[in-house]
Amino acid sequence: MKAMKWILIAAAVPVVLVLLLFLVGALMPKRHTYTRAVQLRQPPDAVFSLLADVENMPKWSRNVVAVEKLPPVDGHEATRQTIKGSSQPMTIITTESMRPSRLVRTIGGDKHTFFSGSWIYDITPTPEGCQVRLTEDAEITMPPFRVMAKLFGATKYLDEHLLDLAAKFGESPAVQ
Repeated sequence: MKAMKWILIAAAVPVVLVLLLFLVGALMPKRHTYTRAVQLRQPPDAVFSLLADVENMPKWSRNVVAVEKLPPVDGHEATRQTIKGSSQPMTIITTESMRPSRLVRTIGGDKHTFFSGSWIYDITPTPEGCQVRLTEDAEITMPPFRVMAKLFGATKYLDEHLLDLAAKFGESPAVQ
C-alpha cells in the first residue's frame, strides 16, 4: 500500500509540473520585444556585409548550424536555417535590407512553429566604428516555451549572436 502511494506521487509530479508550465506560460504575454547592442571598431559596411552573407553564418555564429538557400519569397532572399538545439529548420526571409544601416530577417512560411517574429539589425556609425543594435520582435505561441525562454534567459540568443559577431572581427565588447 505504501509503495503504491509513492508510485502515484511519482507519476503525478511530472503531470503537475507540465500543467504548471502551461498555467504560468498562459499568464505571460505571447508577444515580446528585446533589444541588445554592441559597440564595434568596424565600419558599418563591413558589419552589414558579414550579416548579409547569411550562407556563411554557421562559420561564426554558434547557434546557426546550417543555412540552405531557398528560392526568393515575394522577391525577398529566403533561407532554411537549422538552429542548434532545434529539431526543425526554420524558413528565414530577409524582409528589409538597407545597406549599410538596417537588415531585418523574419521567420516565415513554416507551419506548426511555436515561435514567430523578426530580428532587426540597426547599424549606426560612431566615431570609433559603429553600434549594432539587435531587436527581437517576436511571439511565442506555446505557453511552456514562454516560461522556458524566461528561465533560460530571454536575451540569451541575442547576446550570443552579438558576441559571436564581435568575435568574428577579433573584438570582445560587452553586450548592453
